[in-house]
Amino acid sequence: MTSMVMEAVLLGIGAGVLFEDFYDREHARVFRAVLAFCGDRVVAEDATQEAFVKAFVRWRRLRAEDWAAGWVMATAMNQSRRSSRKVRHSLLSSRDTPGPTGDRVDLARALLSLPERQRQAVILFHVADHPLSVVAELMALSEGAVKSHLGRARKALRAPLEVKHD
Repeated sequence: MTSMVMEAVLLGIGAGVLFEDFYDREHARVFRAVLAFCGDRVVAEDATQEAFVKAFVRWRRLRAEDWAAGWVMATAMNQSRRSSRKVRHSLLSSRDTPGPTGDRVDLARALLSLPERQRQAVILFHVADHPLSVVAELMALSEGAVKSHLGRARKALRAPLEVKHD
């Protein structure tokens, strides 16, 4: 348990079954989305945990909000972005990583090749399964701008993800 969580427990902040239920329901979805976004398991785990710690500390304010899950998702993605910049660690930086072969498609590598905003839109919409309006709110963009990012991302992903049939 991190010192921040321990401190929150000692202060009685956010304690209770409600946060545990929220964590159980949302953790896997947030982690999968952040992993797809940053491509680094360690960064994704750290960012997800940090976001839930922040939610736990703020749980008295967040627990009644219908956007709490979106707040945790956005917080985790922002944390992973900051961590990735510091570490400069990316799957794309490795020249030894082989590309997809045969019918095997490397979705993570394809996603990481997208510009950050396109990748974020794809992950929030397709991986985290948020509706367009929520994605727009989380990205602080209009729905039209999100649609534009999704369209460009789909176009960019079409070739690398195309499965060749013999």
